[in-house]
Amino acid sequence: MAPPHHRKVKIIQFAIDAVQFECQVQTWNMANNTDDGERYYTQCPEGEFREEPEPDYALELTFFADWRSDGISDFLTVHDGERVAFQLDHHPDIPAEHVRWSGFLTIKAPSAGGEARTTEMTESTLQVEGKPEYTRVGV
Repeated sequence: MAPPHHRKVKIIQFAIDAVQFECQVQTWNMANNTDDGERYYTQCPEGEFREEPEPDYALELTFFADWRSDGISDFLTVHDGERVAFQLDHHPDIPAEHVRWSGFLTIKAPSAGGEARTTEMTESTLQVEGKPEYTRVGV
């Protein structure tokens, strides 16, 4: 039996509409929210089939708010509702584990504000169009 393999989440490369934002991201999650397919039955011997659902993915982000003209908060607010390309590279510094999700997502303006005298953080969920393309880059 092989020993467990483990790796810390440390470095990503993240671009929305070809603009790099990885240095603002604290937490990310490519969420697969796709429901299970619906199972149907009929009265014949081969009377079972499954209706496959539409893919439902989202990119969940927690980031340090950046309202400068080239910051992620400003970018998401200015482009609210737009369909844009994205690319997220996970473990880009480890060739054997470098993987990428890419595709299109719909921008949603983030909320603003927070508690006094704390670092301004923002959470945002960006809906991915269909199923993102997954590729192994480092091989």
